[in-house]
Amino acid sequence: MKNINKLFFIIPLISLLFYSCKKDAVIDGGTSDPHVNMTTYDYLKSHPKGLFDTLIMIIDKGEMKDLINGKGTMFAPTDYSIKNFLALRQAQERKIDERRDFTLDTLFKRYTPKMLRDSMSVYLFQDNIIRDVLTETGKEFTSKLSNYKFLISLERHGNDDYNAGGLIPERPSFMYYTRVIGERDVLVSGQIKDPSGNANLLDQKYICQTTGILTTNGVLNVLVNSHSWISSLKLNVN
Repeated sequence: MKNINKLFFIIPLISLLFYSCKKDAVIDGGTSDPHVNMTTYDYLKSHPKGLFDTLIMIIDKGEMKDLINGKGTMFAPTDYSIKNFLALRQAQERKIDERRDFTLDTLFKRYTPKMLRDSMSVYLFQDNIIRDVLTETGKEFTSKLSNYKFLISLERHGNDDYNAGGLIPERPSFMYYTRVIGERDVLVSGQIKDPSGNANLLDQKYICQTTGILTTNGVLNVLVNSHSWISSLKLNVN
């Protein structure tokens, strides 16, 4: 029985810690059966800390409950990710007019239901993406939005800061969700760069803070809170 693997961020002493966690919390300690007797949508909606409340509003507005409950895997952005997106869009608006706001209401006025469905489809995959099928070099998966492919990898933590207290005997591995832009980035003199040297082509790579929740329709992995919603998707929205 596989544990639900999660990580806990502590700054500045520890950058990442690896945990196997209870199914009823995104960041927690202990172990439990990763199976939850509910659909992905119902799991997100019933989260005890309300971590996906805004996400559920977007799903409902886009009339995509059936899409979320389709077979396969979802990499779920949290409400923090949506808040990050709204802040970025507001900053763009205020470059034009400092009195402008960009709120969730603004989003719902400007995005059609189809655009909302497209925005969520980049987080959905036909495959069951669990840790056991991944490697450190990564495997490419096509999302349910046509032509949007992502590299999903399971990578060992790069240094020993995770074990500052001597509590974790083995170097942990984390799942990453990466939108490769152009060619895959490479490490050059200690820095991540696109092979072309163009900084605008840097890949968008995000760690998962929770992996391996098994709902009745598939797999749920949760992206780190610092992720910005639909950052890998370009929509023509004014």
